[in-house]
Amino acid sequence: RIGMVFQNPDNQIVSTLVEREIAFGLENLGIPSDEMRARVDEALARFDLTQYRCHPPHKLSGGEKQRLAIASVWVMRPKVMVLDEPASLLDPKGRREIEHILKNLDAADGQTILHITQFPEEAMLARRVLIMARGKIVMDGFPAEVFRQGATLERLGLDVPFAIRLADRLGKEGIELSDGILNEEDLIRTLELLTQTTKKVGKCESGKVGALPSSPHPLTSSPPRDAKICTESVSYFYHRGLPMERKALSEVTAAIGEGEFVALIGPTGSGKSTLVQHFNALLKPSEGRVLLDGGDLWGKGIDLEKVHGKVGLVFQFPEFQLFEESVAKDVAFGPENLGWRAGRVEQAVQNALIAVGLDAERFGPRSPMALSDGEKRRVAIAGILAMEPEVLVLDEPTSGLDPRGARRIVSLLKTLHQEGRTIILISHDMDLIAEVAERVIVLNGGRLWAIGKPESVLGGLAESEDIGLEAPRTVRFYKMLSARGWPLNGDAPMTMEALSMEIVGAFRKFRKHGDGGLRIAD
Repeated sequence: RIGMVFQNPDNQIVSTLVEREIAFGLENLGIPSDEMRARVDEALARFDLTQYRCHPPHKLSGGEKQRLAIASVWVMRPKVMVLDEPASLLDPKGRREIEHILKNLDAADGQTILHITQFPEEAMLARRVLIMARGKIVMDGFPAEVFRQGATLERLGLDVPFAIRLADRLGKEGIELSDGILNEEDLIRTLELLTQTTKKVGKCESGKVGALPSSPHPLTSSPPRDAKICTESVSYFYHRGLPMERKALSEVTAAIGEGEFVALIGPTGSGKSTLVQHFNALLKPSEGRVLLDGGDLWGKGIDLEKVHGKVGLVFQFPEFQLFEESVAKDVAFGPENLGWRAGRVEQAVQNALIAVGLDAERFGPRSPMALSDGEKRRVAIAGILAMEPEVLVLDEPTSGLDPRGARRIVSLLKTLHQEGRTIILISHDMDLIAEVAERVIVLNGGRLWAIGKPESVLGGLAESEDIGLEAPRTVRFYKMLSARGWPLNGDAPMTMEALSMEIVGAFRKFRKHGDGGLRIAD
């Protein structure tokens, strides 16, 4: 009667072939074999998995695995389907796939869909939105009713859709807008009514935003003067020499400067996590070299223990990194293994927990497994910070967190960067990367695809969605206005503030030329 799809499909998939995974639930329900085959075929077609019928699930992409998990529940025809943040761990392409599925999982199948999400744009697809806080339902209504209450949602630590936030920002800049704006199309229609523009939608002008190449020839950027980490033609093979050999990295050459904040992005399976595990010698290159402060990590005389202390790595899933019986012991584990004295270890634990916003007296004795996901993430970061690393590498540190938890992590990273740490961030959140990164490195298929400033790399993603990524929301909205002939200036903006100023500037140009019934306060 009730089917459940978990956040991480790897926690749900049990079979060795895709078609067997879909049939698993039907077998346990005792469905006759002829009907079972028909239902499996229907599910494979419905969720675009027919070509993977005989594939092992572990070889699917993240989006494909989640489609399989949903199909395996849907095929049993439950009255209610509960989806627990099914897109939170996926790259943009995977999220779009799940969004398409959700749009089609509706009353036509006679099912009730309960979709748990932290993304307001996903909640906008629903007919009804429930907001929970501290174990209680505190808001209940149509999406338009709920998301117009921005101040209330902000107090609860939640976000509103991008278009509503931008409309509010423009209102503060003096552009009077109606209250009925819910999405980007609404906002553009309202803006064009105010300026009485009727520009024909056409192809975006070339040159406005730099485009990523359609083949793996990286954009060039000046290498940092004082390189902290360098990779020289690094290639890496999993299971080399065996029948299941797979090349995860291919001749990757890049440099990360001392004190830089660098974002590493790419579609699922592009080699990001594999690459960063080379930075602190968890993996050894199959070919090429990795340099830390100019020294080959695998050269003679290199002390790997010191390397592990210099470069700290926080994995995507903190539960894989936490293992001690208490938070204090877990945070102390690294410093103790570096041979520090007891007094120094105790002080390092205190400082690290303070840095991540956790009270040592309250959280120190608690079990890490009893914490929330956001608290686990902060404890995992504290365990690395306690070793006082010069480089901090974080793999999707905000994925699966609510907006308030994500903002805490972002604020922490900004503070650490201001203190002079080198930060390397893996994320699928392009809005986050646009906000914090000084340079962006893009991997695709294990190869270096692009490297450069966020304005050129992230701006170019609007032209290169074929690699499974998408531009930040600010860039996408900027491109929509540009396509309609708005008089915008140069590079696509990376932040909400910069975008709002571009729009205000365009309004002033309309006013100067007497175009339409403009209303703007000076």
